[in-house]
Amino acid sequence: MLLFSEYDKSLDNIYSSQPVVDINLGDTNTYLVRFPKFKKVTHIILAFDAENLFLKEKSSYGYFFNLEPLLSNLEESKNCGYFVVAITSNSSRQKQYNPYPRNGKENFATKHIESILETNLPQICSDYDIELSNLKKIVMGASMGGLMSIKTSILYPVFNNIISLSPAFWFGYPGVVNDLVNLSKDSTCNISVGTKEKDVFGDDVRNIFPNDWDLDFSDNNNFYISGVERIKKELELKGLRTNFILQEEGKHNETYWNPILKQFLLSI
Repeated sequence: MLLFSEYDKSLDNIYSSQPVVDINLGDTNTYLVRFPKFKKVTHIILAFDAENLFLKEKSSYGYFFNLEPLLSNLEESKNCGYFVVAITSNSSRQKQYNPYPRNGKENFATKHIESILETNLPQICSDYDIELSNLKKIVMGASMGGLMSIKTSILYPVFNNIISLSPAFWFGYPGVVNDLVNLSKDSTCNISVGTKEKDVFGDDVRNIFPNDWDLDFSDNNNFYISGVERIKKELELKGLRTNFILQEEGKHNETYWNPILKQFLLSI
Protein backbone atom coordinates (compact mmCIF):
# COMPACT_ATOMS: atom_id res chain seq x y z
CA MET A 1 0.00 0.00 0.00
CA LEU A 2 1.30 3.44 -0.92
CA LEU A 3 1.57 6.01 1.85
CA PHE A 4 2.13 9.66 0.95
CA SER A 5 3.81 12.51 2.81
CA GLU A 6 4.95 16.06 2.08
CA TYR A 7 7.27 16.30 -0.92
CA ASP A 8 8.70 19.73 -0.16
CA LYS A 9 7.59 22.62 2.02
CA SER A 10 7.57 24.94 -1.00
CA LEU A 11 4.98 22.79 -2.80
CA ASP A 12 1.94 22.15 -0.64
CA ASN A 13 -0.06 20.36 -3.36
CA ILE A 14 2.53 17.67 -4.12
CA TYR A 15 3.04 14.50 -2.12
CA SER A 16 5.61 11.72 -2.24
CA SER A 17 5.25 8.02 -1.51
CA GLN A 18 7.64 5.75 0.32
CA PRO A 19 10.10 3.90 -1.96
CA VAL A 20 8.39 1.07 -3.83
CA VAL A 21 10.47 -2.00 -4.66
CA ASP A 22 10.61 -3.24 -8.23
CA ILE A 23 10.94 -6.93 -7.41
CA ASN A 24 12.21 -7.71 -10.90
CA LEU A 25 15.20 -5.39 -10.57
CA GLY A 26 15.73 -5.17 -6.82
CA ASP A 27 15.63 -1.38 -7.05
CA THR A 28 13.07 1.20 -5.92
CA ASN A 29 10.88 3.93 -7.39
CA THR A 30 8.94 6.70 -5.68
CA TYR A 31 5.54 8.03 -6.72
CA LEU A 32 4.68 11.72 -6.70
CA VAL A 33 1.12 13.02 -6.73
CA ARG A 34 0.23 16.58 -7.68
CA PHE A 35 -3.31 17.95 -7.54
CA PRO A 36 -4.72 21.33 -8.61
CA LYS A 37 -5.33 23.76 -5.77
CA PHE A 38 -8.42 25.59 -6.92
CA LYS A 39 -9.67 23.76 -10.01
CA LYS A 40 -11.74 20.69 -10.69
CA VAL A 41 -9.61 17.86 -12.10
CA THR A 42 -10.11 17.58 -15.87
CA HIS A 43 -6.85 15.92 -16.96
CA ILE A 44 -4.59 13.23 -15.57
CA ILE A 45 -0.91 13.18 -16.49
CA LEU A 46 1.09 10.00 -15.97
CA ALA A 47 4.75 11.01 -16.09
CA PHE A 48 8.11 9.27 -15.99
CA ASP A 49 11.35 10.58 -14.40
CA ALA A 50 9.41 12.33 -11.65
CA GLU A 51 12.59 13.61 -10.02
CA ASN A 52 13.03 16.05 -12.92
CA LEU A 53 9.58 17.62 -12.81
CA PHE A 54 9.24 20.04 -9.92
CA LEU A 55 12.49 21.02 -8.16
CA LYS A 56 16.00 21.63 -9.42
CA GLU A 57 17.60 20.35 -6.22
CA LYS A 58 15.87 16.98 -6.60
CA SER A 59 16.67 16.57 -10.31
CA SER A 60 19.15 14.09 -11.73
CA TYR A 61 21.40 16.47 -13.69
CA GLY A 62 20.46 19.95 -12.49
CA TYR A 63 17.75 20.53 -15.10
CA PHE A 64 14.02 20.36 -14.35
CA PHE A 65 10.68 21.08 -16.01
CA ASN A 66 9.55 23.63 -13.40
CA LEU A 67 6.21 21.93 -13.88
CA GLU A 68 4.18 23.50 -11.08
CA PRO A 69 4.08 27.08 -12.46
CA LEU A 70 3.58 25.71 -15.96
CA LEU A 71 0.51 23.74 -14.87
CA SER A 72 -0.83 26.47 -12.61
CA ASN A 73 -0.72 28.99 -15.43
CA LEU A 74 -2.43 26.58 -17.82
CA GLU A 75 -5.11 25.88 -15.23
CA GLU A 76 -5.91 29.57 -15.03
CA SER A 77 -5.83 30.21 -18.78
CA LYS A 78 -7.72 27.04 -19.79
CA ASN A 79 -9.92 26.73 -16.69
CA CYS A 80 -8.84 23.13 -16.20
CA GLY A 81 -7.14 21.03 -13.53
CA TYR A 82 -4.20 18.63 -13.85
CA PHE A 83 -3.85 15.63 -11.56
CA VAL A 84 -0.31 14.29 -11.94
CA VAL A 85 0.95 10.84 -11.03
CA ALA A 86 4.69 10.66 -11.63
CA ILE A 87 7.21 7.90 -11.02
CA THR A 88 10.90 8.43 -10.34
CA SER A 89 13.55 6.48 -12.18
CA ASN A 90 16.43 4.71 -10.45
CA SER A 91 19.94 3.35 -10.97
CA SER A 92 18.50 0.59 -13.19
CA ARG A 93 16.93 3.11 -15.57
CA GLN A 94 18.50 1.71 -18.74
CA LYS A 95 16.78 -1.61 -18.05
CA GLN A 96 13.57 -0.33 -16.49
CA TYR A 97 12.98 2.31 -19.19
CA ASN A 98 13.82 0.25 -22.29
CA PRO A 99 10.70 -1.46 -23.68
CA TYR A 100 12.72 -2.90 -26.59
CA PRO A 101 15.56 -5.01 -25.15
CA ARG A 102 17.64 -6.92 -27.68
CA ASN A 103 18.37 -10.61 -28.07
CA GLY A 104 15.40 -11.86 -26.09
CA LYS A 105 16.47 -10.21 -22.84
CA GLU A 106 13.89 -9.78 -20.10
CA ASN A 107 11.59 -6.80 -20.65
CA PHE A 108 11.69 -4.99 -17.32
CA ALA A 109 10.03 -1.91 -18.83
CA THR A 110 6.73 -3.57 -19.69
CA LYS A 111 6.64 -5.18 -16.24
CA HIS A 112 7.21 -1.75 -14.70
CA ILE A 113 4.39 -0.23 -16.76
CA GLU A 114 2.07 -3.07 -15.79
CA SER A 115 2.88 -2.54 -12.10
CA ILE A 116 2.10 1.16 -12.41
CA LEU A 117 -1.16 0.80 -14.32
CA GLU A 118 -2.56 -2.30 -12.69
CA THR A 119 -1.48 -1.93 -9.06
CA ASN A 120 -0.39 1.53 -7.98
CA LEU A 121 -2.36 3.91 -10.20
CA PRO A 122 -5.74 2.37 -9.24
CA GLN A 123 -4.89 2.75 -5.55
CA ILE A 124 -3.80 6.37 -6.01
CA CYS A 125 -6.95 7.24 -7.95
CA SER A 126 -9.08 5.59 -5.27
CA ASP A 127 -7.30 7.40 -2.43
CA TYR A 128 -7.67 10.78 -4.14
CA ASP A 129 -11.21 10.10 -5.39
CA ILE A 130 -10.21 10.39 -9.05
CA GLU A 131 -12.54 8.87 -11.65
CA LEU A 132 -10.41 8.21 -14.72
CA SER A 133 -13.30 7.78 -17.12
CA ASN A 134 -14.19 11.45 -16.84
CA LEU A 135 -10.70 12.79 -17.55
CA LYS A 136 -8.47 13.49 -20.52
CA LYS A 137 -5.59 11.06 -20.10
CA ILE A 138 -2.00 11.99 -20.91
CA VAL A 139 1.21 9.96 -20.62
CA MET A 140 4.47 11.88 -20.91
CA GLY A 141 8.19 11.27 -20.82
CA ALA A 142 11.48 12.49 -22.24
CA SER A 143 14.41 10.60 -23.73
CA MET A 144 14.02 6.99 -22.50
CA GLY A 145 10.87 8.23 -20.76
CA GLY A 146 9.65 9.16 -24.23
CA LEU A 147 9.87 5.50 -25.21
CA MET A 148 7.98 4.60 -22.04
CA SER A 149 5.18 7.03 -22.84
CA ILE A 150 4.68 5.45 -26.27
CA LYS A 151 4.80 1.91 -24.88
CA THR A 152 2.38 2.79 -22.07
CA SER A 153 -0.19 3.95 -24.61
CA ILE A 154 0.30 0.80 -26.66
CA LEU A 155 -0.28 -1.42 -23.62
CA TYR A 156 -3.00 0.78 -22.07
CA PRO A 157 -4.66 2.70 -24.91
CA VAL A 158 -6.94 4.56 -22.50
CA PHE A 159 -3.91 6.88 -22.13
CA ASN A 160 -4.36 8.06 -25.69
CA ASN A 161 -2.61 11.43 -25.49
CA ILE A 162 1.11 10.74 -25.78
CA ILE A 163 3.85 13.29 -25.14
CA SER A 164 7.24 11.94 -26.19
CA LEU A 165 10.01 14.52 -25.93
CA SER A 166 13.25 13.62 -27.73
CA PRO A 167 12.57 9.87 -27.49
CA ALA A 168 15.73 7.77 -27.19
CA PHE A 169 14.79 5.73 -30.24
CA TRP A 170 18.16 3.92 -30.55
CA PHE A 171 17.38 1.66 -27.59
CA GLY A 172 16.22 -1.45 -29.43
CA TYR A 173 15.90 0.32 -32.78
CA PRO A 174 13.93 -0.34 -34.89
CA GLY A 175 11.74 -1.82 -32.15
CA VAL A 176 9.83 1.35 -31.36
CA VAL A 177 9.17 2.04 -35.05
CA ASN A 178 7.85 -1.48 -35.63
CA ASP A 179 5.66 -1.26 -32.52
CA LEU A 180 3.81 1.89 -33.58
CA VAL A 181 1.31 -0.18 -35.56
CA ASN A 182 -0.03 -1.33 -32.19
CA LEU A 183 -1.09 2.16 -31.11
CA SER A 184 -4.81 2.74 -30.92
CA LYS A 185 -6.38 4.69 -33.78
CA ASP A 186 -7.71 7.01 -31.07
CA SER A 187 -4.17 8.01 -30.10
CA THR A 188 -2.60 11.40 -30.58
CA CYS A 189 1.20 11.39 -30.50
CA ASN A 190 2.96 14.65 -29.61
CA ILE A 191 6.63 14.22 -30.42
CA SER A 192 9.64 16.53 -30.56
CA VAL A 193 13.37 16.71 -31.13
CA GLY A 194 15.94 19.50 -30.98
CA THR A 195 18.56 20.37 -33.55
CA LYS A 196 21.41 20.38 -30.99
CA GLU A 197 21.06 17.10 -29.09
CA LYS A 198 24.34 15.54 -30.21
CA ASP A 199 26.05 15.59 -26.80
CA VAL A 200 23.80 12.85 -25.43
CA PHE A 201 25.82 10.23 -27.34
CA GLY A 202 29.31 10.97 -26.05
CA ASP A 203 30.96 9.68 -29.25
CA ASP A 204 30.44 9.78 -33.00
CA VAL A 205 27.30 7.75 -33.69
CA ARG A 206 29.14 6.01 -36.54
CA ASN A 207 31.29 4.38 -33.86
CA ILE A 208 28.30 3.30 -31.76
CA PHE A 209 25.44 2.10 -33.93
CA PRO A 210 25.12 -0.17 -36.99
CA ASN A 211 25.70 1.94 -40.09
CA ASP A 212 23.08 -0.02 -42.03
CA TRP A 213 20.26 1.59 -40.05
CA ASP A 214 18.18 3.73 -42.43
CA LEU A 215 19.14 6.93 -40.62
CA ASP A 216 21.34 9.99 -41.22
CA PHE A 217 24.83 9.28 -39.88
CA SER A 218 26.36 12.50 -41.25
CA ASP A 219 26.67 13.89 -37.72
CA ASN A 220 25.19 13.24 -34.28
CA ASN A 221 22.59 16.00 -34.48
CA ASN A 222 21.27 14.76 -37.81
CA PHE A 223 21.24 11.19 -36.50
CA TYR A 224 18.97 12.17 -33.60
CA ILE A 225 16.68 14.21 -35.83
CA SER A 226 16.44 11.45 -38.44
CA GLY A 227 15.50 8.85 -35.83
CA VAL A 228 12.67 10.91 -34.38
CA GLU A 229 11.52 11.90 -37.86
CA ARG A 230 11.45 8.18 -38.70
CA ILE A 231 8.97 7.71 -35.84
CA LYS A 232 6.95 10.68 -37.08
CA LYS A 233 6.85 9.28 -40.62
CA GLU A 234 5.65 5.89 -39.39
CA LEU A 235 2.92 7.48 -37.26
CA GLU A 236 1.69 9.42 -40.27
CA LEU A 237 1.80 6.32 -42.49
CA LYS A 238 -0.43 4.58 -39.96
CA GLY A 239 -2.87 7.49 -40.13
CA LEU A 240 -2.37 8.44 -36.48
CA ARG A 241 -2.83 12.01 -35.30
CA THR A 242 0.64 13.46 -34.89
CA ASN A 243 1.95 16.79 -33.65
CA PHE A 244 5.66 17.23 -34.33
CA ILE A 245 8.00 19.98 -33.18
CA LEU A 246 11.55 20.38 -34.46
CA GLN A 247 13.05 22.80 -31.96
CA GLU A 248 15.77 24.99 -33.43
CA GLU A 249 18.86 25.00 -31.17
CA GLY A 250 17.01 22.62 -28.86
CA LYS A 251 19.21 20.60 -26.52
CA HIS A 252 18.64 17.41 -24.54
CA ASN A 253 17.36 18.73 -21.23
CA GLU A 254 14.25 19.88 -19.41
CA THR A 255 14.96 23.59 -19.88
CA TYR A 256 14.42 23.16 -23.62
CA TRP A 257 11.59 20.66 -23.24
CA ASN A 258 9.54 22.97 -20.98
CA PRO A 259 8.12 25.26 -23.72
CA ILE A 260 7.42 22.27 -25.96
CA LEU A 261 5.52 20.57 -23.17
CA LYS A 262 3.47 23.71 -22.66
CA GLN A 263 2.61 23.85 -26.36
CA PHE A 264 1.54 20.20 -26.39
CA LEU A 265 -0.57 20.57 -23.24
CA LEU A 266 -2.33 23.58 -24.73
CA SER A 267 -3.57 21.32 -27.52
CA ILE A 268 -5.03 18.64 -25.22
